[in-house]
Amino acid sequence: MLNKQQIKQTLKLGWPISLQNILVTLLSMIDVVMVSHLGDAAIGAVGLGNRVMFVVMVIVLGLSWGVGILAAQYHGAGQTNKIRLNIIIGSIYGLMALLPIIILNFFYADSILSLGTEDQNVIHLGQTYLWITMPSMVFVAVIQVLENALRSINQVKLPLLFSVFSILLNVVLNYWLINGGLGIEPMGVTGAAIATTASRLFQMVLMLLILKHIKHQLSVKRSDFSLLNNKADWLKLLKLVAPMMFGFGIWSLGSFCYQLIYGRMGINELAVISMLLPVEGIIISVFFGIASACSILVGQHLGAKKLTEAWNVAKTFSLISPVIAIIIGALLLLAKDIILLPYQGASLQSLELASQVFVVIALLSWMKVINMTLALGVLRAGGDNRFCLMTDAIAMWVVALPLTFLAAFYWELAFVYVVIISYSEEFIKAFMFGVRVKNKRWMNNLT
Repeated sequence: MLNKQQIKQTLKLGWPISLQNILVTLLSMIDVVMVSHLGDAAIGAVGLGNRVMFVVMVIVLGLSWGVGILAAQYHGAGQTNKIRLNIIIGSIYGLMALLPIIILNFFYADSILSLGTEDQNVIHLGQTYLWITMPSMVFVAVIQVLENALRSINQVKLPLLFSVFSILLNVVLNYWLINGGLGIEPMGVTGAAIATTASRLFQMVLMLLILKHIKHQLSVKRSDFSLLNNKADWLKLLKLVAPMMFGFGIWSLGSFCYQLIYGRMGINELAVISMLLPVEGIIISVFFGIASACSILVGQHLGAKKLTEAWNVAKTFSLISPVIAIIIGALLLLAKDIILLPYQGASLQSLELASQVFVVIALLSWMKVINMTLALGVLRAGGDNRFCLMTDAIAMWVVALPLTFLAAFYWELAFVYVVIISYSEEFIKAFMFGVRVKNKRWMNNLT
């Protein structure tokens, strides 16, 4: 089990990452709240557009998480120059992956959105939102690669600081551009999209300039580019991140399919899930920091060939995370009316549905927390990406999505029961991930 020093180190690593992810999640929640006075169509457009962006962002997260895993092991092995090299390679891979997506988005955004709703107003608003925000994924890729590299060397407060500045700018720009003022006409959903893209560009530029100004050890140097000729480094990172990007993509695409099902059930259901996904995201964000800290510590121990220490960290995190998540879920349930208060601009039918679904999310989110801890915090820290990919594919695509589709359109169950059935994915994954962690086949040194 972890000793007091390790627990202190875990909290030191975990809380800034958790806080940063809570702020980012709150920002997406604020986007929905700030357009809620424009009606269910605006809520649905931003929610559905964010879900499309979420698919792409999670693929980018797979890339950056892979860079972070390798960087943590290089840090444990004392090879800082390799971390800088992988920042460059990871950023190039991100650009290569995103350019085709950004181009296709301009031609097919409306077609993608029409899968989730038949409301032409929602499709039109969502298309404009995606045209403006999708290019910002390039900035997000660089940001996330840098953030995960910094976290891998135990520097977690610096990314938080950059994120806070970006979020504050986004909120200010949101309020100004959505509602108008100072010579600017109200822009509604378009204003929210411009604010998001501008704040992400600001965050990327700020990070690069500050790291260079303070001569940070991870600030890329000219001499680092001379090492790009080594094909082995390109292949090593590609071998690690390719299955992670594919696996994260499979999972995020499945998550988008859930929203397509909900959207096809009606505009009220689409509005409800757009309102409540950020609430669930807050719960997940709290434990994303813990999973990140777990991954960093496990990766550093594996890189230093300290297998016993790596196992003790993995075992402790796997036991305490779900317990804390259940407690947080209960507290959220008690605060339900307060949390739903900002959405009073939505229709009464949407608010009634939201109240029912909120209870489900509060009671069952601990399942997602334990799976995130086991997969991201433990298994992927040892490079066990193929097993995670297989588990995600089976639980989501073979079992949960077909059942959710049947519940919505064949059995025609009430919306709250459709949402409950979607959680069948989490029960299957918890069993498969738990068995895998216990057998210790994930304990690999990647350096």
